[in-house]
Order: sequence, then C-alpha cells, then structure tokens
Amino acid sequence: MDHKIIFIGYMGSGKSTLGEKLAMELKIPFIDSDKVIEEIANMSIAAIFKEKGEGTFRKMESMFIQSLANIPAFVLSTGGGMPCFNNNMLLLNELGVTVYLKNTSDVLADRLLMGKNARPLIEGKSKEELIQFIDDNLLQREKFYSLANLTVENKMQEIIPILKLIDELKDK
Repeated sequence: MDHKIIFIGYMGSGKSTLGEKLAMELKIPFIDSDKVIEEIANMSIAAIFKEKGEGTFRKMESMFIQSLANIPAFVLSTGGGMPCFNNNMLLLNELGVTVYLKNTSDVLADRLLMGKNARPLIEGKSKEELIQFIDDNLLQREKFYSLANLTVENKMQEIIPILKLIDELKDK
C-alpha cells in the first residue's frame, strides 16, 4: 500500500524524529520540507527570511507541496508554519494523510531548550518567555493544525499506534 503521511505541528513536536523512524519502518522515503527548501534555495531558512522575506519563503513552501503530488509514497515532516499559510493545509490534506503531533507548550519548551538545532525565533528566551511565545503561536496556529486528518497527543507518539491509526483512517 502506498503511504503519503504528513506530520504537522509546532517546532519541537517530533515531526522529523518520528517521521524518519516511520519512513524506515515503512521502507519509504523521508522528506523534511525545510531541508529540501534550503537545498533548492541554496541558503538557510533564516537567510531566506532575511534576504527574500517571509512571503517568498511561504510561496516556496506551497510550490514544494505541489511538487510532491506524483511521488507515490513518502513520510513528510513540514515546517511548523507551513500549514498556516497560502491554503497549504488544504493542499497537505489533498496530498496525503495529515497527522498533527500535539504537545503542551511546557513539553515543547523543554524539547526546544534541549535541542541542538539553532532556532532564530526562540534564541535567548528563558523557559517562561518560551512558554509564553509558544502559547501565543499555538493560539494562532491551532485552527490550522486542527484540520489534520489525525491528531496524536504527546503520550501516543510512537510509531506502531500511529501506523494503526493511519490504516484505520484509510479503511474508512
């Protein structure tokens, strides 16, 4: 069976970590949208934002989603903001099964503070400032994230339960 599984959620929600594991389990390609867009642009996401503006980056995201239409199977990890712009959530839902990895702001803050990746949006923030920042962002983004085919709470973020949920959804 061909799978097109798309993980959405806030930064630090586990989209790439879980996506890579799931792709290995299913023996299909794993795609990280931010990494692909960086490769295409030959610059970092931060540099795209700075030099070309957020609008250009968001257009690149939409074009990237459309470029996946003819790929038969993959697991995709999106950037945290991708579903929230240019009707991208609708495009993602048409592309495959969308899975929202939902976490509390406290869990997200802990993961982001421990993370090894530089994230310009949160640089220099204390845990309290970070939780407030995440809460503010989630307030705006939740309406898009909630349009996913599946919502998986933090406590369920293991491969096998997610695979079972996806299979059940496809059988309906």
